[in-house]
Amino acid sequence: MGLDARLAIWLLDEAARGGSPRIAATHDEIARHLGSAREAVSRMLKYFAREGLVRLSRGAVEIVDARRLRQLTA
Repeated sequence: MGLDARLAIWLLDEAARGGSPRIAATHDEIARHLGSAREAVSRMLKYFAREGLVRLSRGAVEIVDARRLRQLTA
C-alpha cells in the first residue's frame, strides 16, 4: 500500500476517533505513526492540500474533502 493510501487512512481514522475533521499532529508525529520519513509525509500532505483534500496549519491538518480522501484508500 502506498504512502498516499496509508496517510489517507490514518487521517480519516484520527478524525473519526477525535470526532472532528481537525487533527492536531505535526508532520513528524504523523510520519512516526506511519513509519515513514517526515519529508515524504510533508510532500504528500502538500499534494493533498493542493488537491483540496486537506487544509494545513501549524501543528494540525484539517480534512476538507473526506469523500475524495476515502477514494484514495480503495
